[in-house]
Amino acid sequence: MADHVYILCPFAQKSGLYNSWLDALPLPYTIVDDFVVQWQPPENASIIVTHMHYRWEDLSVLRRLLTEHPQIPVLVLADGILEYRNTWQHPGLAAGSMFQPLLGHKIACIGNGQSRVLESWGNVGKCEVIGLPRFDALAAEEAHPPTTSEKFRLLIATAQTPAFDDQQYATVLRSLKDLQLWLNQHPQIGGRTVETTWRLTAGLDLELGFAAHDPVNDEKLLPMLDVMDNVDAVITTPSTVFLESVLKGRPTAILDYHNAPAYIPPAWTISAKSHIAAVVNELADPPTPKLLFQDTTLHDNLECRTSATERMLDLILTMIECGKTAAEAAEPIEYPCRIITSPEKGFFPVLESFDIEQLFPSVESFKKSDIGALQVELNAAIERLGELPRMLADRDTELTKTMELLDKSRTKRKKVFADFKDLRARFLKLKERLDLE
Repeated sequence: MADHVYILCPFAQKSGLYNSWLDALPLPYTIVDDFVVQWQPPENASIIVTHMHYRWEDLSVLRRLLTEHPQIPVLVLADGILEYRNTWQHPGLAAGSMFQPLLGHKIACIGNGQSRVLESWGNVGKCEVIGLPRFDALAAEEAHPPTTSEKFRLLIATAQTPAFDDQQYATVLRSLKDLQLWLNQHPQIGGRTVETTWRLTAGLDLELGFAAHDPVNDEKLLPMLDVMDNVDAVITTPSTVFLESVLKGRPTAILDYHNAPAYIPPAWTISAKSHIAAVVNELADPPTPKLLFQDTTLHDNLECRTSATERMLDLILTMIECGKTAAEAAEPIEYPCRIITSPEKGFFPVLESFDIEQLFPSVESFKKSDIGALQVELNAAIERLGELPRMLADRDTELTKTMELLDKSRTKRKKVFADFKDLRARFLKLKERLDLE
């Protein structure tokens, strides 16, 4: 029977989470857009793929697949970044439904940072670091600086769902109003006129006095990535927008008045009104060490140095082979703890942005690029270090002599002081005798 992939997602054909790799899949697939709790996998099902892990209906299907069809692999896709409020403070999500633990054999994580968090929730051996295939084209592009402009152009954006209850919404709105007020009061930064672009969701644009737009369906709006091409920096609420912006090479701050734990630590965070001035000024002239930290954060939380699509296909095909082996033995599937191995063998790669000269611009020796001159200077330094033992020995001899002289001086001082005391005592006795006479 030919292998066949089943996708449990009613909108998979329109979602970049799936359509970014489905056309490259070397196997036939079927998108199941009307599955219910009682859905049964057809006999030719070689693997089940879905990202739907949040509703009771989805979890019930996954649990039943794992128990009733133990030889059919189940792969769950992480559909974006992990966000603390979405995980722990979302009234619409049942407790534990955010992969705590995973109801599936494997989960395709977007990066090592996400994998570590999910493993801490009881998913050891289930996490595979894949990346996001829909970001492959973006990751393959060379990050270009923004076009030259005398203005400081700033994009302010919010997540597709910036809040999960009324209190959170009010907090997000307050943070945006504080930012808007500060920007209105500071029309220039470092002598550059500030030009802002606002891409807000969930009615926040109306709350701030802007015209209402649907950032997803409004055809008049430029795509977000095109907007990023023409700005110098980005401020966003926690969202995959952060990853896109950093991939574009833009200094990016997270606006988060909730001050929630950051599963993805940014180089710049605005968690209070008092942070706005310092952060916006640094975004206009970002320190190189913070850009390096931002780049490090990106590569820890999004596997993007090579093709995520190839890793996804490799994972699916390997899981299918594991399922076949289990079916032949009539046993539950056994997977390697890691199917997709790291080309860096678990080590973090040295990033291109680690430039010692740029990180320490005031250190002259890091600016020298003449290898021959540096070799001569290094050789002289080594020769000088070779002389140090003799020099230190000479200094020790001199120090010993000085200490001996000091000891003699102390002894002489004590004798002079004793003679003075004796002379004083004799003087006092003589004075006393003369007074009696």
